[in-house]
Formats: sequence, structure tokens, C-alpha cells
Amino acid sequence: MKPIVKWQYEQLLKELLLLQDHQTDPGCPCATGGEMCTRKHLLAIEAYAQETMAMEEDGYYKEKLNTLAEEARSHRKEEEEALRREGEHENLVDWSRNWRKVFEDYSLSGREEKNG
Repeated sequence: MKPIVKWQYEQLLKELLLLQDHQTDPGCPCATGGEMCTRKHLLAIEAYAQETMAMEEDGYYKEKLNTLAEEARSHRKEEEEALRREGEHENLVDWSRNWRKVFEDYSLSGREEKNG
């Protein structure tokens, strides 16, 4: 794996972890100070997935990144509706954890193999 691709995955994993943390901490004042933490992390996940997809050479992971970007965009739109009080906030703890697990081992080892 090229160093830039490894770096991209590390950033993606960080955003997934931060989203998971914000979703599991009921004490996080996510909606104060204009932060909108869930929306912010979903935007970053979508962007990193799209950017990494263009650099990824493995078709399996390229498709996974595409799916992640599409799902992040869909969840972001749901979150934006909730922020406008037109819908409900989603629980994305399992979603973020499951996606993190898709890429974690691959990005850690830099291997060009598929897991699962």
C-alpha cells in the first residue's frame, strides 16, 4: 500500500472512531456552539471515502469505499433533516464500528488482501 493511501485510511478510521465516540457519549454537547458533530464527521467520512477510492488500486476496497461514501451521504442527509427538526437523529454506533472493522486490519498491515 502506498504511504498516501495508508494515510487516507488512517484519517478515515479516525473519523469513524470520532463519530462512534460522539454517538456513545450522551454527555457530548454536540449541538452547542454550532458544532453539529455527527454531521461534521459524516461529511469527513464521505469525503475521505471518495478521495481514497480514487487512489485505491484494489477493486474490493474501492467498491467498499464507494458504498461507505454513499451510506455516509445518506446518513448525513438524515442528520441534516434532524437538525432542521424534520426528522429523527439516527443511532450510528454500530454503523461506524462495523465500517471501521472493514478497513482496520487492511490499513494497519498495508496488505493487499481481502478480509471477509
